[in-house]
Amino acid sequence: MPVLKTEAIALGRTDYSDSSQIITFYTHGYGKIRALAKGFKRSSGKHSSRAIDLLSYYQIFFMRKEHTSLHTLTEAVLLNNYPALRSDLDRYYRASYIAELINEFTMENDPSEQLFDILTDTLAGISMDQDGTVRSLVFEIKLLKILGYLPEWGRCVQCKSRIQQTTGARFSAKEGGVLCKKCQTKFTHGIPVTPGAMLIAGRLAEVNFQRLDRVRLQPSICVEIEKMLRYYIASLLNKELNSWKYIKV
Repeated sequence: MPVLKTEAIALGRTDYSDSSQIITFYTHGYGKIRALAKGFKRSSGKHSSRAIDLLSYYQIFFMRKEHTSLHTLTEAVLLNNYPALRSDLDRYYRASYIAELINEFTMENDPSEQLFDILTDTLAGISMDQDGTVRSLVFEIKLLKILGYLPEWGRCVQCKSRIQQTTGARFSAKEGGVLCKKCQTKFTHGIPVTPGAMLIAGRLAEVNFQRLDRVRLQPSICVEIEKMLRYYIASLLNKELNSWKYIKV
């Protein structure tokens, strides 16, 4: 059985035995995988230095099983554990939210190099920024775009008219986008949003990660976009995410 190598971010872990755990990774080459890490559990004194830390960047070696989704981890070389995340709760909670989004929205063995790249860029950015709000917003929006869930923000999803800055609008998760003032009278669901927030959300979908340090948003706009995204994501997943209770909006 060949040993495969890839870069990976540790998303989650569950106990398997006194000395072993099942680790969920999002990898560069294979997408989300689960691997049995024998002897890697932190409580094992003999192997404590081999413990896998969540929200850390590794080069992993694993044996891929053909008839099961649980593979076997043979080695993990730490590339970056983003130490600033460990010393700041807000940063850690935001990074945990990013990991939870990846875990919830992706299927096993469905690779996306683009998604892996924005995951590592976002974790690195949050670990360096004092305020990771914009970076986490951009990640949420780009994840939706990559996976084909990006809503329509620029035009009404019903009549296709362009949303005007001076008119009220309503965002409907069920309809998959914004409803203009005229069309929203036909629907009772959705949440009110300002056209300005919709415009900025659309621009964030296209922003270059390398230029995020230049992006400045008013706190009120960030709050509005985040509330809209939470409403939309909860609708897509049919549940609320655990990380939300730790991140104030």
